Amino acid sequence: MSSPTSVSHSRRLHRQSGAFVTALLSCVVLGLVGCGSSTVANDAISLNGDSVSIESFEKTITQLADAKQITLENGVATGDDARSVLGAMLRGVATSQIVKQYNESVTTEDNDAVLARMQQDPSFDALGPDLKDLILSMNASDLALARIKAPAEKDVAAMYEQSPASLGALCVQHILVKESATADKVIKLLNDGGDFKKLAGEYSIEPNAGETGGVLGSADGDCLLLSDYQAQFDAGFTAGALVAKPGVPSGPVKSSFGYHVILVRPYADTTLSLNALLAKTPGQMLVVGLLATSTVTVGSQYGHFDAATNKIVAN
Repeated sequence: MSSPTSVSHSRRLHRQSGAFVTALLSCVVLGLVGCGSSTVANDAISLNGDSVSIESFEKTITQLADAKQITLENGVATGDDARSVLGAMLRGVATSQIVKQYNESVTTEDNDAVLARMQQDPSFDALGPDLKDLILSMNASDLALARIKAPAEKDVAAMYEQSPASLGALCVQHILVKESATADKVIKLLNDGGDFKKLAGEYSIEPNAGETGGVLGSADGDCLLLSDYQAQFDAGFTAGALVAKPGVPSGPVKSSFGYHVILVRPYADTTLSLNALLAKTPGQMLVVGLLATSTVTVGSQYGHFDAATNKIVAN
């Protein structure tokens, strides 16, 4: 797995499923969030106690079909379509939670700005009144999300120590080997005080590992957006990185390219890079981080949430 600044043999693109997932759809379904106490059996999805009922979800599907945003087969949305809609609704729940957590709120100005913009879209008139309201609601929430400032550095440090991914970024270095036994050997050497960069040069089959020390970074620094991992990296590797603890070698983590020893770098080594990322899009990063580190419940008839890809996938 090479740096994102080059062509990486250990990263793969995850294409969005369902051609109907357009900008219009993302605006529409993200607002269809019936938040309240989770009742589990009646929930299509639930996040930290806030849920979307099956009834609300089915209503969403019907109205999207009426708006010709999806096509039903025998009155039912296909699996991929249903999961894409649910994924968008799930992000809506997470957005609402982050906006509230960071003491932001939707203003009258937000609603007015969104309404003026949507009225310029010819497709807006074809939507039913419920969908119009939902579009306005979610887009206004996104405006509130954009106003969120990055957490104070002391809070960033605390969040990183507890769960690095909660910040919506990962600061990782790794050693890629062919055999699980070799990864076990490397982990033992590291636990005995071995130097990660030196061992990367000696054992990793990744090109230039001796020079990079296995650090996965970019021209902007040694941390990457979690959303980049979810969209572009091998899912097995990302899953392993999500549960790794700062400063503690973990593995072997199996991917389609071999076995990895993963080290989430200590906060002191990543302070500048991590806080530089957070300064750009903190709200969006925190939403991604919340989803990746929270308990997400999905109705079994629809699938389950995969934090490594940030998608609802089939069971």
